[in-house]
Amino acid sequence: MEHSKLRAFMMKCNKCSRGWSVDQSDFEKPIITCQNPECNNQFTVYEGLKNGLKFFEDFIPIPFLANDMFNETIDVKIGYETYFNLPESIKKIYKIMIMPMGAFLVGAVDITKKGFRIFTSLPDGGDKSLIGENTKVFIMINAKTDDYNIPWMDMLQFALEQLINEDFLTSILFSEIAFEIYIDMALSEGYRKYGLDEDSISRFLVATELPTKVNPLMWNLYQIKLSKSTSWNNWEKKALKWRNEIAHGSKVGATEDEAKLVYETVVDSIFYFMEGIDKKMKQTNV
Repeated sequence: MEHSKLRAFMMKCNKCSRGWSVDQSDFEKPIITCQNPECNNQFTVYEGLKNGLKFFEDFIPIPFLANDMFNETIDVKIGYETYFNLPESIKKIYKIMIMPMGAFLVGAVDITKKGFRIFTSLPDGGDKSLIGENTKVFIMINAKTDDYNIPWMDMLQFALEQLINEDFLTSILFSEIAFEIYIDMALSEGYRKYGLDEDSISRFLVATELPTKVNPLMWNLYQIKLSKSTSWNNWEKKALKWRNEIAHGSKVGATEDEAKLVYETVVDSIFYFMEGIDKKMKQTNV
């Protein structure tokens, strides 16, 4: 099976839409220049990462936690099932694409990190003489093989999946939960550097409301607060409000525009903090 190594994150130019995998060295550059020679648009690495996460309407979106892409052409028989074994290095599957090489339908079921079953059938009105015929399908798999764990990114991935699948209420919840996980992670990391133990940090964060976390607490640790960002109003008046209404049962429906706004607001807010914290760490040489 052929495979190509991917980065778990990708950047995208907001002018020409060209995307590419981010490299560790990109975080040391004050300005990134678009790799499209006909564009040459310039932006920060964090702006590029935000664009990469928000371009979810591409024809073949790249799941942003996948770091490997596998592809292979395999033999199948129309009207029958074929089990496909995956490499042992795969820890999680994010996306599977199967393309039939002929006039038949194909899909995957019982998907695990060990493998999945491929089934084939004919479309309505299809040529029944094709049943039992040997043919081929091309598969492309986006997966995680490296051993890393980023809980807020996992939750943001779930939010994106629900947005694409038009489960807008769930997408709003997952987006906001992703933001809450990121904030708690950033605060916990900061308090550890001051010597607080895990139990004290956990109790403190559980007892503290989110608006307090994203403003005075983040300011005390990193001199950055969400109320000074362009995403503050959308987060406070919409994302947080809708999340609480959904959780308490008073909001029972949501639109695509609402789910998209919350998802993009959360992405903007997270990278606003990431960039600010990175700047603070560089200034203090931490």
